[in-house]
Amino acid sequence: MSAYLAGTFSKKDIDWGKKMTENKEGIIFDIQRWSIHDGPGIRSNVFFKGCPLRCKWCSNPESQEVYQELAFFRGKCIGCGRCITNCPYQAITPSEEGNIIDYTICQRQCYQGKGGYACTSQCYAKALKVIGEKVPLPDIMKEVLSDSKLYEQSGGGITVTGGEPFTQPDFLLELLRFSKEKGLHTTVETCAFTSWKYFEPALDYIDFLFVDFKLYDEEKHIAYTGTSNKIIKENLCRINEYAKNHKLTLVIRTPVITGINDSEEEIRLIAAWIKEHLSEVHIYQLLPYHRLGRGKYHDIGKSYELEETEPPAADVIGALEQIIRSHGLDIKYD
Repeated sequence: MSAYLAGTFSKKDIDWGKKMTENKEGIIFDIQRWSIHDGPGIRSNVFFKGCPLRCKWCSNPESQEVYQELAFFRGKCIGCGRCITNCPYQAITPSEEGNIIDYTICQRQCYQGKGGYACTSQCYAKALKVIGEKVPLPDIMKEVLSDSKLYEQSGGGITVTGGEPFTQPDFLLELLRFSKEKGLHTTVETCAFTSWKYFEPALDYIDFLFVDFKLYDEEKHIAYTGTSNKIIKENLCRINEYAKNHKLTLVIRTPVITGINDSEEEIRLIAAWIKEHLSEVHIYQLLPYHRLGRGKYHDIGKSYELEETEPPAADVIGALEQIIRSHGLDIKYD
């Protein structure tokens, strides 16, 4: 088990967790403690693997596939050649620029055939690493509950993010139930592209909900994320109806990408749609694009299409936030 899965957890809790999940596991790729930007107070963020969208600006490409992925960190490679010698499918070949990996062979033959990647155990330098880990519910809660006092003092709790948490709906529901059983404040970050049959039962265990509204136009949404936004809009309307009679804070967010959705018209359309359809939403946030995830694409054998895209200027974001305010919406939550 990873080093980050540590902490105090009683035998009663472990037994209860095992009973709840019946040996179910979630695939996660990180647990981030002491977060202050993903919900109220100090929080522990649990990152689920898997996402139905393929946003061209995604800063966590390692979160997209639900399975455990192979990553190659070239800067750590010492050129010992053990991975090449021990690869049963000849998926790794040497070159002057360093090893070249056919990730398709790795996933389809090695991972699916053997239930893991053969090369990682042979890598002295840890240049080859598996992204994602199958983790039982009690082990996740060890880490989360170790900061219970911080949650109590700050009004924080657990935030489930990703990837897309609803890609693993059953495990998400059990994690949320367990968290509420322990008195934790719960937050979920989602793109809302999922069946309502999965979303509806989870709402009773969610206190704070971030939903991404990336693009207004459906065709443009398909072009830049790979999916329609019809289901997202439908789910938002249903969530809004739920929030009318339940204690749920719903925040809409848009990642602002230069040249894609940073126009005043785009944000005006989204803000107007929120005002017309989401009576319970009072906060609409903008998340300026950043380039911090570019290197991750190379590590997992993917290409990044926005290499030349720059973050939006501060005055651009300021003008867009003025549009949001003009629609009677706030841009920050307390």
